[in-house]
Parts: sequence; structure tokens; C-alpha cells
Amino acid sequence: MSAVLRVENLSAALPRGGRDVPILDGLNLTINAGEMLALVGESGSGKTVAALSIMRLLPPGARLSGNIWLGGQNLTQRPESALRRVRGRDAGMVFQNPLAALNPSRTVASQIAEAWRVHNGGGKSTARVLELLGEVGIPNAAARLDDYPHQFSGGQRQRVLLAMALACSPKLLIADEPTSGLDPLIARQIMELIARLRRELNMGVLFVTHDLSVVEAHADAVQVLYAGKSVEWGSAKQFFAHPRHPYSEALLGAVARVGQARLHNIPGSLPEPESRPPGCRFAPRCAFRQPDCEAAFPPPSQFGATTAACFYPRPVRDRPAGAETFSTAPPRTFPPQLQVRNLTVRYKGKSGWLRAATAPPSLLDASFALGRGECLGVVGESGSGKSTLGRAVLQMLPYEGQVLLEDTDLATLRGTAGRARRRRLQLVFQDPRESMNPRLRIGEIIAEPLRLQGQLSQAQLRENVETLLRRVGLNAQLAGLYPGSLSGGQAQRVAIARALAASPDIIVLDEPTSSLDVSTQAMLLNLLKDLAAAQALSYILISHDFAVVSYMASRIAVLHEGRIVEMNDTKTLIAAPRHAYTAQLIAAAPQPRGG
Repeated sequence: MSAVLRVENLSAALPRGGRDVPILDGLNLTINAGEMLALVGESGSGKTVAALSIMRLLPPGARLSGNIWLGGQNLTQRPESALRRVRGRDAGMVFQNPLAALNPSRTVASQIAEAWRVHNGGGKSTARVLELLGEVGIPNAAARLDDYPHQFSGGQRQRVLLAMALACSPKLLIADEPTSGLDPLIARQIMELIARLRRELNMGVLFVTHDLSVVEAHADAVQVLYAGKSVEWGSAKQFFAHPRHPYSEALLGAVARVGQARLHNIPGSLPEPESRPPGCRFAPRCAFRQPDCEAAFPPPSQFGATTAACFYPRPVRDRPAGAETFSTAPPRTFPPQLQVRNLTVRYKGKSGWLRAATAPPSLLDASFALGRGECLGVVGESGSGKSTLGRAVLQMLPYEGQVLLEDTDLATLRGTAGRARRRRLQLVFQDPRESMNPRLRIGEIIAEPLRLQGQLSQAQLRENVETLLRRVGLNAQLAGLYPGSLSGGQAQRVAIARALAASPDIIVLDEPTSSLDVSTQAMLLNLLKDLAAAQALSYILISHDFAVVSYMASRIAVLHEGRIVEMNDTKTLIAAPRHAYTAQLIAAAPQPRGG
């Protein structure tokens, strides 16, 4: 097989605080024609910097060394004018956020046509656009040529970006987190589409992701990055069957899979580029570290079709880490707490929320009960009505039907009694930073619910905030920071601490892990489980990720097109789904790793 891309000893440093900070350190990889290589690792490991380095798209002031061979060209030695002819023609790129990558003021057809015209002239651009939209599976493409990006769904926008990247049939496609934030059914469609196109075009693919489960069915090769260094690489089949580096094994154990009993929690956090340890960079978090691990970076050792940079590689296991499944104990019973009866929410028109029976509902006739200490999972694709259900339960929008907390209809409560009762229901938003005032310190944000209750001195408020931070696994010193200083996982834990400050009985979790990498997700889900057990908290967990829901929930409600089409205890629903849509969700979720 001929090499489409060959990267040799690639290092990158970015300017920060008046000095160059090394992000990527000595990366080597090869991608052959028709091959997909998955570049994986936690957020901050250097994956996106590697992808941008290959395309020579690093910000001004960045330093790059090494060689990047694309076909017969060494891109590190080409001027910017030559690189512009390479980008789009020989190498295409799909960025992580399609809405940010597309121009909102131009039709998608004009943006796809531009990529074609720049390298091939203006002729036949409309025909090529139609051909490309058809290739990436946009239905009724001819009728959508004049549509703008906001008129497409998230999955369709990702397909439009893919069409732009494929406009000139490149030799190499770089896809940077193209399935991040998409529901599993759409993510699987995008992966199958990329796999089909690379076979048909004999195109090399560099697939950048933090989620190993997404690429398990499609990647030919895997390369694991940790703190800017490759720690394991080689055959995807052998890697997924028998990971040899402790970090690889830990990552696979952190992936939520259908029926899993406990996720592997990787202790500690990824080191900042300015403070990486001198030896094995994973050593401070590794359960198998020895003194020599901290002295020097391990040399590579080959194990069949994979190679690991580790002094003490893991042996082949009969049962992979993270393969534990549900216990055989019967489902728990929970004392009744919340009743939702015939909940219906109708769409928002120009004049406000419509209650008329003729208005189309976004949620129709949803009924369920939630017990004390229970987690009810609400799962479905984007647009199925999940967030609408959660916000209606929280009294955040008008609805028809009843929401009863311990036999009290929340809609009938007014004044102090209503505020006190509703305070017992709290919400953790999907994007924690968007729900925090960036001008307030973390301590002030967490203290706000406590301050609203009154009767606490400043010293008591400070003490309670520190206790809450420690309860969610954070250092009390974070109270003095602003939200912009936090990582995604830290911000989500602060949001949970703020919710706990109100001493709630029920917390609605709206897609709390959708933007987190698998290790941070595992930490957060384990934390939520432990808090529920310690405090008898009840959760309504809203997610498009069936594996996450199955890990957390004792019962699952499946929403499809605004209706609950199936609801059952988790084990029964997984073993014998009654609705075809439920079966599709289960099939699209990561499955157990054997054993």
C-alpha cells in the first residue's frame, strides 16, 4: 500500500504568556491509501494541534519542527502560497463545530461550490454540488441549494462540511471530532458515511476523537496521545482486544457501555503543558508505576501488531477492564416522590407559548413516576422532546397536565410556599459555563442558593461552599477562581455543587456529559452515583447517549417524536426492547468488551 501521509518527529509549540509552550512532542504516524487511523486521547492531549499542524493551520507565532509528507510533498518546507493549493485539493478537513465552520450568511451550496471553483475553475460547479450533497446523504438535495446552515440539523451540517472537504476528491481527509455532540444514531451514520467514502475514493483518513467507542468498528489503526506524546499505536483490532499501555486500558475502561456496572475512574488529571513530568507523563496517574517510570520516558516495545511506550506493559487479560455487567439482583423499589401525568408542551409561536389544542406539540401526553433515590433515564435523539420534558417538570415553561411533588401540584403553588417547594428540584445544564455568570467567582456562584435562603453569615457561607466543593471532588481553593479558568469537568462539578447547595430532593441532569471526554465523563458519572447513594438524591437524567443512561438509570423512558414509546427497568429494556426505535438506540451504543 502507498503512504498518503507520513509524519516524522513532528513537534509543535504555541506562544503563551510571552514564551513558547510545547504541546506536541515527536509525533510519528503513517496513513496509507484507503486506511483510517484514529488519533485518540483526552481533551488537552494534543490531538487537534496535531491535525492543525498537518494542515499547517496553527496560529501565528507557533513553532513547528519535523516533516509532514503528503504524497511527494514535504509540507513543512512549502510556502503559504503552495499550501493554499494543497488544502482542499490534496487534503480536506472536517472541523469539530460545523456551525462555527460554516458562514451563516451564505447558502451551503455556494460554500461547497467555492471549494470546487478555487481548484477547478467555475465550470460545472452546480452539478458537482448536487453530486456531493447526494454522496453525503442530504435528502432532496436539489431543493436545498438555497438553504442556509441554520436550516440544517446538526448531523446534516456535519455532512455539508464533509461535502466541502470532499469537493476535489482529496487523497487525505482529516476529521476533527466530527461526531462530538451528535446523538449515537447520527454519529453512526456519519462514521459509516466516512468509511464508505474512503473505500470508494481510496482515501486516507485521520480521525481525531476522544471517544474510542466511536471508531472501534471502523478504524484500521489507532494512535493514543497523552500529554503530547504517543503512548500506544498500531492495529486497531489488536488494540481494542488487548491494550498494552495502562493509559489505553484505563481509557477503554472509562467508556460507558450497555450493561456496565462500574466505570473505570482515572485518578488525577492531564498535566498542563508547562508542568509535564520528566519521565513517563502518565506515571503520576498510573496504578502500576515504578521508580524508573519517573526517571525517563519509556522506549517503545512491540507486541505483535501494536507498540507501547511503557516500562511495564499490561498483560493480556481474559476479561478486559470495564467488562463487568449488571448484577443479577432484582430491580430495586423506591418510595414514591414525583408524579408526572399527561404532560404536554406545545411549540412556541410568534405570540408566545401556544396552549390551543390545534398547536403541534413538542411533547405529548408524557406520564411517569420517580421514586426517592431513583434515577430515571430519558433517552432519545436530538429534537425528541427530552429537554422540553425536563424544563416542564422544573416549571420553566407552560405545559398541560400535572407535575406533583409528594402529591402537591407544583403549578398551584404561589409565593413563598411555591419557591420553597420548587427549590427541591434543581437543574444541571448541558453547558455549565453558559449557565454561570462569568463575572462572579466560583464561591459566589455556589453560595447564591444558600444566600437566597438567608440566615447564614459570611463565614458560614464560605464554610458551606468549601464543603460543597470537596463533596464534588474539587479543591476548596477553586472558590476564588472565575468560570473561565475551569476545565469542562471542573465546570460541570461546580454546576452540581451549586445544585446541591439548595438541598434538593431531585436533580434534572440535561445532557451533563455530552461535551466531556470519556475519562472526565466516567469521573462525573461515578460521582453522581456516589452522591445519590450517600444522600438519597433522585435524578432525571436526560441524554442522547443510551450507554450513559443505562449505566446510571434504574429505569429508562425512551422518547421518540415527542412521545414516550417505551419505559421499563433498565435490564429488562436492554434484554427485550419492545419498540423498534429502542432496539436501534441499543444497537448504536457501545457494547460490552467481551469476557
